[in-house]
Amino acid sequence: MRVFVELSGEHPTLPRAEALAAMASERVEVRRATFGPNLLRLEVTGPVERAARRLGLAHVVCEELASGDLESIRAFASAQQLGGRTFRVRAHGLGVDLDPRGVERPLGADFGKTGRVDLDAPQIDYRVLLDEEFVLGRVLHRVDRSRLEATKVANRPFSLPISLHPKFARALVNLARVPMAGTVLDPFCGTGGVLLEAMQLGLRGVGLDRERGMVLGTRTSLRSGGRAPDLAVADAGRPPLRAESIHGIATDPPYGRAASTRGEAIDQLYARAFAAFADLLPRAGHLAIVLPSERWIERGSEFLELVETYALRVHRSLVRHFCVFIRE
Repeated sequence: MRVFVELSGEHPTLPRAEALAAMASERVEVRRATFGPNLLRLEVTGPVERAARRLGLAHVVCEELASGDLESIRAFASAQQLGGRTFRVRAHGLGVDLDPRGVERPLGADFGKTGRVDLDAPQIDYRVLLDEEFVLGRVLHRVDRSRLEATKVANRPFSLPISLHPKFARALVNLARVPMAGTVLDPFCGTGGVLLEAMQLGLRGVGLDRERGMVLGTRTSLRSGGRAPDLAVADAGRPPLRAESIHGIATDPPYGRAASTRGEAIDQLYARAFAAFADLLPRAGHLAIVLPSERWIERGSEFLELVETYALRVHRSLVRHFCVFIRE
């Protein structure tokens, strides 16, 4: 199958990395990939719709039907036999000044020869993007960005201003490449944002934190949504778990003065944690972690193999590095 992913564009490379990691998590084989800043086109085999439902840093995922100039797209549309089924066409330019109606109207007329327009609940939802060329697809999944906004930490029962936005928490979980129904560990669970996204994806979440108040608050937040993660008051450097009892780790550890480390130096905390992660992960298991500096990327590489890193500037003085390590 040929598919394309309309990426969110919130970072030059992280949305693409999340999409490819989600495919890998669901054992989707990517045979070919081409991409631009906001569009990822793939030739794949496997459960691509299941992978699509994992994404946070994207807008839509479509089965690619045709590409080329507008006349080529219209020729494809005219040749379709919809048999009276309902449809909708939506067009969008990716960094291109596109008049949507100038594309949607003629394509609507072409598809309308054998189908019926329904803008609210169509049986077939068509998406047309213009990047270097026109690409026409059938929508497989639309990312619910409003749900991600609605579950920001300020909207949860337990709230502190130190949590990743849900869309980035979801991306972090996907970067850990935990398979469906697998177990993901957040050893610095904080307010529970990473665990919330993990469970939204159908994964088993395990959360640890040294602060009892964090664990109790996280339990309150997640239970209010009908979820029951496995939580414990524990030190990330001494996790009470058997080796290889998890499939991957996704975490956003404390990095500044506002984060409580019980007086322990961040350097020492991180070193102990990386050593524990290396012992806990299974072979080929992934650690997706947000680090405050390149210094700690180098230190993590002493314990695990670094495979990806993406720098996200939060503001002028703060850059957060989304890193992926693997246990060889």
